Amino acid sequence: MAVECRGRNVQVTSSLRELAQERTDRLERHLGGPARVRVVLSQEKHRFGAEVIATHRRRRWKAQEETADPRAAMAAAFEKIDAQAKRDSEKRRDRKHRAPAPAWRVDVLSSSALAGSPASGSDGNRIVRTDRLPIKPMSVEEAALRIENTRQEFLVFRDASTERICVLYKRRDGDFGLIVPEC
Repeated sequence: MAVECRGRNVQVTSSLRELAQERTDRLERHLGGPARVRVVLSQEKHRFGAEVIATHRRRRWKAQEETADPRAAMAAAFEKIDAQAKRDSEKRRDRKHRAPAPAWRVDVLSSSALAGSPASGSDGNRIVRTDRLPIKPMSVEEAALRIENTRQEFLVFRDASTERICVLYKRRDGDFGLIVPEC
């Protein structure tokens, strides 16, 4: 926890420092860890401005507020920082819980799943969708062209030269992998 208070054309009093410390403690409770906060108070004519910049891990929030009272300006700026941090943490939490399963993850098939009844593995994996696709005879080059032009990540086909069923898939590095089962 680091709070830095500076003043431009205004004296930063101990009560203002205490207010900044108190609001930083509250912010750290919301964030769940230490934060670095910089408070810059300024005065122009009869207006007091407060600029608050808070940093927590790799996230940064900034707020400015102007009022006739320096304590009110600082409190309003901290309210804005609290709202920004809350929005950011909710967005991250929602994004984390909404994330779809990775496309490369393959669920384990059981014998009951092949029979047509829905199955659930011991670790909670389950079959969500079953497609019946015709296995067309084609060459490996044709299969590569077909998978390249679609969003599919794998293709099951019958090799025209060997009459064997093969699986062609996209690798993470952009290349293709070919699975040829032994009979």
